[in-house]
Amino acid sequence: MRYYRDFSKPPDGRGNMHKRGIMSDFPKLMLGTSPFIGAGQFGSKSPDYRRRFFDNPDNMTRLFMHSASLGVKAVQLIGYQPLVAALMKAEEIYGDFFVVVTIPRGDFASNLDLVSPLEPEFVSVHAQFCDENNPRLNEWIDMIRDAGAKPAASTHSPGSTIPLLDEMGFDAYLAPVNLTGYGMAPDVESTLNALERTNKAVIAIKPLAAGKLSPERSVFEYIDFHIYCLKGISY
Repeated sequence: MRYYRDFSKPPDGRGNMHKRGIMSDFPKLMLGTSPFIGAGQFGSKSPDYRRRFFDNPDNMTRLFMHSASLGVKAVQLIGYQPLVAALMKAEEIYGDFFVVVTIPRGDFASNLDLVSPLEPEFVSVHAQFCDENNPRLNEWIDMIRDAGAKPAASTHSPGSTIPLLDEMGFDAYLAPVNLTGYGMAPDVESTLNALERTNKAVIAIKPLAAGKLSPERSVFEYIDFHIYCLKGISY
């Protein structure tokens, strides 16, 4: 596991001290990779994104390196082989990235082995399994810790899933947070309440609502008010 201590601290006076202590080790901004797989939230653009990136790994490597050149050496990676290989190629040139990996659906053990060479700080269980409170969650948490990473839970329904899982052994959540409320199920109010009450770290996903928002100051001020780290360069 790689350790990072030089990132900006979250503002004083928000959240509890335990959460602020966790988040002090997080980068302020991470490069997201949902477009690289042509994720469904991008609608008609999804097939083109997949052809442009997933089917052309060198394009992903170039974006990883460009992100690093801008000072963002942190990635929220979806753990498919082409993405893993592309990031490893970028690391050969720019050195280690801060990596948070989401394990895709499929054989968990095999997918965990695939991403382990990246030495991720956090490994996140797919939202489908977290939102349904899959009976294997505790087993996967143990596997992640045995692999040397911290376990995280992805969710598409943070307002209900975070309170449900908060007593389990996860160290962080990956949850949608944005000005439009996109993906903040079951509703914005319950999502914000869950974010406020949890003492776990939270990484905002879908900060630009799958491209519906422009990366303006108000967008990031909203996220920064409610949580600390966000995944936003790629949306």
